[in-house]
Amino acid sequence: MLEEEGLRKKIILASASPRRRDILKLLKLDFEVIEPKNCEERQFKNPYRTVIQNSIIKAKNVYNYIKEYSLEKQGQDNRGGFLIAGFDTVIYIDKKYLGKPASIEQAIEFINILSGRVHAVISGVCVLDSISGRYFCDTELTKVKFRKLAPDQIKAYIDKEDVLDKAGAYNIFGFGSLLVEKINGCFYNVAGLPVVKFTDLLKKFKFNIIG
Repeated sequence: MLEEEGLRKKIILASASPRRRDILKLLKLDFEVIEPKNCEERQFKNPYRTVIQNSIIKAKNVYNYIKEYSLEKQGQDNRGGFLIAGFDTVIYIDKKYLGKPASIEQAIEFINILSGRVHAVISGVCVLDSISGRYFCDTELTKVKFRKLAPDQIKAYIDKEDVLDKAGAYNIFGFGSLLVEKINGCFYNVAGLPVVKFTDLLKKFKFNIIG
């Protein structure tokens, strides 16, 4: 962990995603979760611009919350400051976004679109220092190829997986792993937290997980 000017930094995960939380636990990080509130995400034609902007929006949303909390406490110790991590991940295919399905019928439609094909999983990462307000961002691309799936296989998957809260209607950490034939790139990016890009951004603040 980082010691800077005598203050110990802590990671704040600016996300409601349980999968991102699980990945940070795997990394043995000292962190806590503050979910962004009333956070209006944006979508652009360029998916890289979309994920960068949304990761910044989420990190700044939590940053503003922490600043307001500190003011309410009249400048009391904010536990040495935080590094706030914001993420955004999209599923992109045929120049279209596949977000969280609005219904089981749409989830089936999404899996049919992905079946037997390669799609892009693109994430934006923003790490923001709560004391200085300075931040750094980056993106990660992983290409995922799905198996060719028969209608009964898609139905069996939909019956077993909670798909309505997952972009593209699948979870690589769950039963959705059986849909995947091949991955080219960061595995963890498919779950929404590109580990190498994230840790590289932490290093810009002299925060080294493994030295």
